[in-house]
Amino acid sequence: MTFLKTLTYASSIALLAAAAQAAEVKIAMNGADDPVANAEAAFAHGFADALEGTEFEVKIFPSNTLGSESERYDQIAQGLVEVNLATTSTAFGMSPLVKGAAMPFFFADATEFDKVIGESDIMDEMNAPLVENGVRMVGFNFIGVGIGIHNAKKPISKLADMQGMRFRALNAEQLAFQEALGSSGTIVAWAEVANAIQTGVADGYFNPPNSAIRTGHTEFLKHFTPANIAPSIRSVLISEDWYMSLSDEEKAEIDAAIEAGIKANRDWVEAWSTEVRTRHEAAGVTITELAPGEREKMIALSEGVWATTLNPEELKLWTDAKASVQ
Repeated sequence: MTFLKTLTYASSIALLAAAAQAAEVKIAMNGADDPVANAEAAFAHGFADALEGTEFEVKIFPSNTLGSESERYDQIAQGLVEVNLATTSTAFGMSPLVKGAAMPFFFADATEFDKVIGESDIMDEMNAPLVENGVRMVGFNFIGVGIGIHNAKKPISKLADMQGMRFRALNAEQLAFQEALGSSGTIVAWAEVANAIQTGVADGYFNPPNSAIRTGHTEFLKHFTPANIAPSIRSVLISEDWYMSLSDEEKAEIDAAIEAGIKANRDWVEAWSTEVRTRHEAAGVTITELAPGEREKMIALSEGVWATTLNPEELKLWTDAKASVQ
């Protein structure tokens, strides 16, 4: 074989390999690949099913197989991973406006949240600094029904019940909210939460009820208050460089798959919402509703948190986005 033929052959093989690689779509996430028990896995499989029959081949990498939250975020930015199901706070540093999506009591319910994200231009505003750095946010997954108050000590039906209690906080924003309610908080990595509660470092956490059920935390978190503080969200991130390299037809296929994944996620949550209370009670958890007027007190206190979470311009963008869909 001549040198030229050898070179042509090698180039052809390289092009074929590149094409095959381009067709692979890796979905990275921190949870188990279990669409029955994990809402994010429901998204992943809804996304993958929608791409059957196309040239894309979807591979799911669960349980932090491809790295931690920050490592997966970097891989998306570098184009090493195509889709990442991420904790929403990973984007805060690059796009502080994203913090608004997790503000306590800002949205009336999950339906209003979806309307604001889907029908206003707030997603474009959040994405402006992200896409410049190789990351595109394309949606939010719900990981369960609305966020409530889990604790290991006592029933909570009013603000006064939270005095002197300390909760695990996900980040500085949630810590500020807990302090606004009259309790205290401590930032603890999720992997350390069980130990923190069992050793008294924290008395509980603010999470959707399925978090405790899925992890077995109901063994020591025996009290839950369904306060519906905010939708329990995580973000869907894709590689901007990868997405922009696709043809218009391929982009349309990916867009449709994202939409299918989000629908599968919402369907999962709707189905789960009808049985989560039964499962909680079966695990021996006491469910305590907020007393009349107490949620309104929490909402009033939350408004101060919004003002410290976002600057005035950012808060106005979110307020205007909410007003535009009402």
